[in-house]
Amino acid sequence: MVTPSTLGYGLELLLTKFDIISSKLQGMEVKLQSVEDKVQRIEDKLQGVEDKQTNENLKSLTVDGSSCKNVPSKLSGTYLIRVKNNSEPFEVYCEQKSFGGGWIVFQFRYDGSEDFYRGWNEFRDGFGDVNDEFWLGLEKVHQITNGRKHELIVELKDFSGTYKYARYDAFEIGSESEQYVLKELGKHTGTTGDAMFYNSKGRKFSAKDRDIDESSYFHCAQYLEGAWWHSTCTLSHLNGRYMTSQICDVMFWRHFQGDCQVLSYSRMMIRELE
Repeated sequence: MVTPSTLGYGLELLLTKFDIISSKLQGMEVKLQSVEDKVQRIEDKLQGVEDKQTNENLKSLTVDGSSCKNVPSKLSGTYLIRVKNNSEPFEVYCEQKSFGGGWIVFQFRYDGSEDFYRGWNEFRDGFGDVNDEFWLGLEKVHQITNGRKHELIVELKDFSGTYKYARYDAFEIGSESEQYVLKELGKHTGTTGDAMFYNSKGRKFSAKDRDIDESSYFHCAQYLEGAWWHSTCTLSHLNGRYMTSQICDVMFWRHFQGDCQVLSYSRMMIRELE
């Protein structure tokens, strides 16, 4: 005869077995999660190796000529270009998606990790990492644009995320003996106002240790803490300090929104014209 006591014992036994099975299942879930984590780490490592190999393959590819338009791949990344047949190739970042691709990036800022308050020699030779924040170098940009027609795009964002761009249908800078003068800056189009033509075209490049601006009151590169094609001083200042501020002593572009809009992002790119 089944009694309440035997029923209670049986129920307790079933609950105990259930707890054991539940505990084992939880242990299996933990082990399964551990296995999944290991698999994910292995996949991440493999992806990292693949990305590194892809990047190395891109780096080993010397583009025919000095234009990213000659890149056989539609992948953005680092490539080697050669300005002249007998010259040493150097590394550039080719943007292959925006505005039809074929662009050489020569300035890129987005988080302030690279110090842009530097001297003449560093702006001449370039600094930073072309896969991160960087300045390609005035001498390289001169070599690329010398004797070949190029256009310029300047991409901008403010700290609220608003994106705009300025486009110029001609761009060329002179040699070091010409103090990297902005020799050519063409017609402006785009979604933001022109802040370069009137104050930068025809101006020589000034750095904190080389005052070549046209101001009789300020050493603009020191006063604004940024090297640029300064006049007296400038309406655009994309090499200025990276920080939020209410005054025009940091990275800014007039006419972006209002009089003097502080920026969180700038990318300057050139492309050879047909």
